[in-house]
Amino acid sequence: MDGRGSAPRLPKSFTLSTPDGVTLSALRYGRGNAHAAVVFGHGFTGSQHNKKIVALAGRLAEHGLAVYTADFRGHGASGGLSTLGDKEIQDLEAVLALARSRHRKVVSAGASMGAFIALRHAGLGGKADAVVAISSPAAGRDPKLLRARLLRRAALSARGRRLLDLYGTRVGAFSETITPPLDLVAQIAPTPVAIIHGARDRYVPLADAYALYDRLGEPRRLVVLRDFGHGEAAFDLPFADRLNDLIGDLLDGH
Repeated sequence: MDGRGSAPRLPKSFTLSTPDGVTLSALRYGRGNAHAAVVFGHGFTGSQHNKKIVALAGRLAEHGLAVYTADFRGHGASGGLSTLGDKEIQDLEAVLALARSRHRKVVSAGASMGAFIALRHAGLGGKADAVVAISSPAAGRDPKLLRARLLRRAALSARGRRLLDLYGTRVGAFSETITPPLDLVAQIAPTPVAIIHGARDRYVPLADAYALYDRLGEPRRLVVLRDFGHGEAAFDLPFADRLNDLIGDLLDGH
């Protein structure tokens, strides 16, 4: 998809409410009447104002896409408390519903927890024309790698939650038994799904990407990037251009 030069430089800010009444802070990059839109979700402890997310959204908008971002509940300027990917599917649905009302094609995308949410949303019947999951865990409550285990430990302890709060992430009670993407992704077909994962990811093992891909129905794509780390921390402009091309391929075939 390409339409460079047609997008405004500054994103439009707005707020919206989730089905369960949480107020979200959101942004839209690009034209409000663009043919296709991407709704992008950030990772745990992240924000839509992360410089790499801002750069990614701006680059995709230069290609002619509208891009919607939001702070998930308990993050940044949004209300509520984080549930580590459980109730956040309502946050994603709120933004997707707005995008669906304005654009002919809408892609649900995210990185890390955002990807986990996008896969769960689609697997539970949420509507999108394609799904892109970057650095997604296959199962949510039993992380395998040390860095992810430390984040989970912080979310579980009172001291850890106070520390997270200092950095803009407010964690509430969360279920230990939510259905993970691995048990839901088979239900997403025939919606096309792309799984993107880095070989240098230190939070989520590459094996999770292969496990998700194996459970998916067609159409499906698996993109393994040799020098890519974890989530939005690994974004750069060449990745944004590659993601734009991938989104175009997914939508052209659907």
